[in-house]
Amino acid sequence: MERGRVMGNYNIPKEISTKLKINKSLYLFDLLFIICLLIVMMMLGFFIHPIIQTPFYVFMGILGLLMIVRPSTNPPKWMYEALLLTLVRKKSTYCAVDREQE
Repeated sequence: MERGRVMGNYNIPKEISTKLKINKSLYLFDLLFIICLLIVMMMLGFFIHPIIQTPFYVFMGILGLLMIVRPSTNPPKWMYEALLLTLVRKKSTYCAVDREQE
């Protein structure tokens, strides 16, 4: 008796680069970024003088929130990506922007 091949019914996603949303404005990456920032903040807290620990925590919290905000000049990117692109770009290269296409 010959065995026939049975093909499974698999759902293949059309797009694998979609960012997972937790709610209306919070993505999974944002949550993981904040959790990692909290871990780093607690580790660095041991090296900070007790008098300035509260301002340090406030500063790191504000910095963390600002890094996950999407800039108005480049909405698909997060702020940390826009800052990284700004820092690593070649300063000697000029790229013209056509304002009529916008």
